[in-house]
Amino acid sequence: MIVASKYSGRPFPARAAALRLREALCGTWKDLIPDGDPPTVVPVPVHPWKYFRRGFNLPALIGASLARSLGWPFDPLALSRAPEQTPQAGLGLQDRRRNVAGAFRLPRGKPSPARVLLLDDVYTSGATARAAAGALKTGGADHIVVVTVARAVL
Repeated sequence: MIVASKYSGRPFPARAAALRLREALCGTWKDLIPDGDPPTVVPVPVHPWKYFRRGFNLPALIGASLARSLGWPFDPLALSRAPEQTPQAGLGLQDRRRNVAGAFRLPRGKPSPARVLLLDDVYTSGATARAAAGALKTGGADHIVVVTVARAVL
């Protein structure tokens, strides 16, 4: 369903996905990010041309609904995406890592939220999550938890 959504121009039912994530997170997020306020939900950004072509960023739609339902902060602009050479789909593990190395940036002069729930739609190799989390960590994040709607196998 997620792949069909991304490539058909019809957003996956973001609210339904967010409700499922909420059920999974309720009661457990304090174990993942202890001592303090809830994390800021930060969606993994897509490159602007992909956003233009699709008309939406699926992780941002899901993240907005999740944050709203939990009363957590939501920052869809905490990260931006630099152009990638090739779409991640179809690449092997090493190529995926090289493809997204340095692909994420924080806005100039804006620090990362200290506590982050980094949300993506699909986790395949971890390369995207690792690169995005690295940018957030460099920007000052103390705790980062990666959450995805689906898991794909290479």
